[in-house]
Amino acid sequence: MLLLVDAALVAGLAAWMVVAVADNWRHPKLNEDAVAMVVRFDLLAEQFPDEFAPLAHRRIDDPKQIGLLFRAMRMAETVAAVGLVVATLLLIGAAFGALAAPVAQGAGVASTAFFTCIWAGFVIGGNYFAYWYCHQWAQSNHFMVMFWGLFVLLILLN
Repeated sequence: MLLLVDAALVAGLAAWMVVAVADNWRHPKLNEDAVAMVVRFDLLAEQFPDEFAPLAHRRIDDPKQIGLLFRAMRMAETVAAVGLVVATLLLIGAAFGALAAPVAQGAGVASTAFFTCIWAGFVIGGNYFAYWYCHQWAQSNHFMVMFWGLFVLLILLN
């Protein structure tokens, strides 16, 4: 029974990540443009020029570098989505005796940890680009998803 609970928790993360990844592949400009706004400091430079000045050296404004950054982020999210789906299936399989529980549980922990690390990376990267000044909605979303992953991870490890 506990393996099915674990599967349900990991499946929730998987479903969320699959939707996000699908959008990033079908409509990449939506998030690529948002990433560009953050790393170029568009809003900070416009709305808070005095606060932007000491951080201006961090600006990334080369479209090729921004595109590379977005593609790397999208690839990491894709790997996480696939890992979470596979872990969900393994946990369901283990619940019905098709494979050893430790294998499935290890996959669940590893994929959930990777998911959580992606969102922690966005929080850390966003902090480097001071996104808390003008992109609070993104920061709040990243924190919530990171904590969701962390809470699932704590349950899986218990």
